[in-house]
Amino acid sequence: MVEGGGVRLCFLERLLGWRYFHAIRGHRRLRFGAVVACLGVAIGVAALVIVLSVMNGYAETINDRLLSVNAHLLIRRSFTEPFGDHDRIAREVGEDKHVLSVEPFGQAEGFVLHKPDHGALRRSGVLVRATSGEALRSTIQIEPYLAEGDGKIEIEREPGIFGAVIGQHLATRLQAGVGDEIHISTVPKQLLVGRVPPLRRYRITGIFATGYFEFDDNLLFVPLEALQRDLGWANHVSGLRVRLRNPFDAEAAAESLRPVVEAEGTGMFVTSWIHEHGNLYVWIRMQKWFSVIALSLIVIVAAFNVVSVMTIGVIERRKDIGILKAMGCEPRRIVRVFTLQGIAMGAVGTALGCAFGATLCWAQVTYRVIRLRGDVYMIDSLPVKMVGTDFALVAALAVLLCSLFTLLPSRDAGGLSVVEALRTG
Repeated sequence: MVEGGGVRLCFLERLLGWRYFHAIRGHRRLRFGAVVACLGVAIGVAALVIVLSVMNGYAETINDRLLSVNAHLLIRRSFTEPFGDHDRIAREVGEDKHVLSVEPFGQAEGFVLHKPDHGALRRSGVLVRATSGEALRSTIQIEPYLAEGDGKIEIEREPGIFGAVIGQHLATRLQAGVGDEIHISTVPKQLLVGRVPPLRRYRITGIFATGYFEFDDNLLFVPLEALQRDLGWANHVSGLRVRLRNPFDAEAAAESLRPVVEAEGTGMFVTSWIHEHGNLYVWIRMQKWFSVIALSLIVIVAAFNVVSVMTIGVIERRKDIGILKAMGCEPRRIVRVFTLQGIAMGAVGTALGCAFGATLCWAQVTYRVIRLRGDVYMIDSLPVKMVGTDFALVAALAVLLCSLFTLLPSRDAGGLSVVEALRTG
């Protein structure tokens, strides 16, 4: 009987809680307060999930774009001096447990020219990065970002002409497309004063769009043998690109490889991506959690509205509370009845906030509504990545806060005496 009575009382609590929550629609003051409370919770939840999604988007941009095009570790000489005998160094570095692959690369500054079919000669300064075609697809992983073409730089389309893969913004500025011929001039450090660097013919085989403005605007990939030919480097390279199994082990890997690299000769050193770009990643992580703490105040303020609605509800239901107590209902049961109302309001506001936030994030991902100046912010649109665990944590936080704030008026309801409740009700 006791167990059955407990079940009946639990059912009674849920029934009364839902009935009181549903009856708010017929009470003007309570209805207005409940709407304001739910909207406040919804706005706070939407702000939280949007900010978290944007911060996740920035972190993904760093991981998937910055680290795909840039190396996790770079091994080179001081003052970017070229060096030979890189095969032996690559073999020794490749034996480290952190290392996934090692590829030689060349790099030089220069300029590119293109003459459209109808228009004036177009020119631009570029950063020419040279590697093998296999490394371009594996170590650099450019294929996911190819907007046009196949990006096969190692294939000679014509005698003496190599392929080139260029950034989307650079292609737009040059008014060039896949299959067009461009002329590239790279400037070796040993260039004699007054000597004009030679122009070399290349054929565009691919156009990439990483969304990272610095890359898409001035980066250009060519075969390593082509750059070695242009600079007269023979078998020399600018350095080695090292890709790690876990990019966040970059500092540990750099410390592990430093004795091996420094033993190869004076001036050899190793640097990690964290050393060059890690401050941006750390800033994003810190900004993410600072934003969560700040925006949580919106949900807390909205929870105060829930307290006011529940306080008015308790005053309006004093007679009902007296009758329930006269029938033998325990105070903790009455507390639970009104707590369920607060949780219901918090749940409604949380659901609306999550739905609204997810809709705005989806619109940004699909239509890129908010665009940015790539030359200022490094990316050309606001990055967004929705993570289910973030939505779940925000929803749980919002409902928990609403339930905690509801305890105050609910305990007041449970503490009313039968005589006082019936006399004032």
